[in-house]
Amino acid sequence: MTILTAFLPGGSLVGIQFVQALVVAILLAVAVTVAGRKNWPLSVRRAMFFFLLLALLVPGASLLPEEMFARARPGLLVAAQILGWVALVECAQALIVDLFLVGWLKRPPVPRILRDFATLALALTVFLFALRGALGVNLSSLLATSAMISVVLGLALQDTLGSFFAGLALQMEAPLAIGDWVQIGEHQGKVSQVSWRTVRIVSMEDDEFTFPNSLVTRSTLVNFSRPTTAHQCFVAVSIHYRHPPNQVIAALVAAMRDAPNVLADPPAHALVWEFDDSQIVYRARYWISNYRRINYIRSEVGARIWYGLRRAGIENAYPVRLLRRESPAADPGALVDAATLMIDIFSPLTAAERDNLAAGLRRAAFGRGEEIIRQGELGDSLFVILRGRVEVRVTSEGQEEVVDTLGAGSFFGEMCLLTGAPRSATVRAVEDTEVVPVTVAAFRRVVAQNPAVLEAVTGIVSRRRSRLDEAIHEAETEAATRLAEHGDLLERVRAFFGV
Repeated sequence: MTILTAFLPGGSLVGIQFVQALVVAILLAVAVTVAGRKNWPLSVRRAMFFFLLLALLVPGASLLPEEMFARARPGLLVAAQILGWVALVECAQALIVDLFLVGWLKRPPVPRILRDFATLALALTVFLFALRGALGVNLSSLLATSAMISVVLGLALQDTLGSFFAGLALQMEAPLAIGDWVQIGEHQGKVSQVSWRTVRIVSMEDDEFTFPNSLVTRSTLVNFSRPTTAHQCFVAVSIHYRHPPNQVIAALVAAMRDAPNVLADPPAHALVWEFDDSQIVYRARYWISNYRRINYIRSEVGARIWYGLRRAGIENAYPVRLLRRESPAADPGALVDAATLMIDIFSPLTAAERDNLAAGLRRAAFGRGEEIIRQGELGDSLFVILRGRVEVRVTSEGQEEVVDTLGAGSFFGEMCLLTGAPRSATVRAVEDTEVVPVTVAAFRRVVAQNPAVLEAVTGIVSRRRSRLDEAIHEAETEAATRLAEHGDLLERVRAFFGV
């Protein structure tokens, strides 16, 4: 009301200066508060900004001399109309788009560039009508005069205007959004900004690339985050012809199944991809959802495949021109000798019996984090640790506890060897580990020649089993104690809040 009074003929600016100053102070305080709230919609902050400019317009004009104010009054009216309409449009966008469509109906947000375009178009329309109404400018002559200027400006700003309209096309078609992982030309990165003129992406090396919108629309755009965030990756593996494809495929799938950050759905699988001169090429395919870690995941999957193929005794193919191969002694799948079995459980065996037991046994390598055996599964072998370190984990009532850590010279899985019982614990490699699986068939050869070794071996296993049972009991007791403490704390909290 004060603004309208100030611009009416005969309106007194002196009598309303106090009210204007009060309104300006309130709006300024609100505007500063809103500007500090970054989580408020941008339209709300813009509306407060334009309302603040509108409120400051009249006090600023009142400082002018009377004659200068009279001459500037039409222009001030045009400015006041533009500021007022733009502020109202921003308020309407905040209510209709941000509050109703996005906040209440949960619709996707309208692109900022389209909303800015609508505000700019309205401001231009109000400006033209204000020129005609307040200043009496003939719009037809103005438009005719500005035609040549528009041509000159269009030629001078050809690239800028091209990027602007390309930005409108990007917003309407929406082939990318902030947060998507994309490839534009030869560059990959995460979209950090889509503006009127440019698209910015941040690469995995944290380098920022800025592309004009016109270049983005002309380039091949690959969006790794659509239609879903699941992205397929593959590892090419070359295997010797002597290994059956089904055996190789099973080993590759088993190696990828438990790799970290690999999705369970879709499941990983492997394909026979190509028959080469001296090798069969397989593609081990898997899916990930965190594209930023694609290189780390690919490295982990490759390491798991290497260990899995070595354990399965599957040999990678070598070029025909290869003149030297690794020594069999360094091969993790090589045969072992009787000295390898110099451990407590086999101490009752004679040297000849150890030789008989070691015949045909081979080493097996496991990478850090791989499970060697799993609790509850059936098995038929004992494992002797040659190198590395493992953790023995027991799951009870949903809680997994580490009950023991074993190093080189230790063994585990003896109950499966002696009784065929399911695995009583999960054993996981803490670091790269090399073991020797001693199978039931190998141990049966020794027992057939000397049945008396069963009594001695059983005594050693019984003492070891007692120690393990004590550790498991302590872990279960600790888990039960924590559960009881949690229940007691929950009851105290409920009593405090009266629920």
